[in-house]
Amino acid sequence: MRRIPLTTFTATWPARGRSGLFHAAAALLLMSICTACGGDVTLVRETPTGGLVTYPFQNEVDILTSDQRRDAMDLINRKCPTGSHVQKEGEIPKVSPAADRAWRGQMGGNRLWGIQFTCN
Repeated sequence: MRRIPLTTFTATWPARGRSGLFHAAAALLLMSICTACGGDVTLVRETPTGGLVTYPFQNEVDILTSDQRRDAMDLINRKCPTGSHVQKEGEIPKVSPAADRAWRGQMGGNRLWGIQFTCN
């Protein structure tokens, strides 16, 4: 005896050109959302008990008041839900001082701030 399903599913896919365009637009939107949320905050070194988080800044005022600082502290709080302790923080040189002198300060615009932390 042959079984006949009660309902039938027929998938209708959009034309290939539209589907590719839709996927490209969705990927672009997702990338822009993730970029806005991340804010260039990077967990450079991760250990079981802490790590090193870095973020870019333009001038000294940005160090404590920028969105990147807030995102860095959020990342630390996600890594250490029971709390954390900042061991040290400061500017991380992107190039050696000798190379910077040789290029007369032309090596780059953004500066990098690092926060080394341990979890409680």
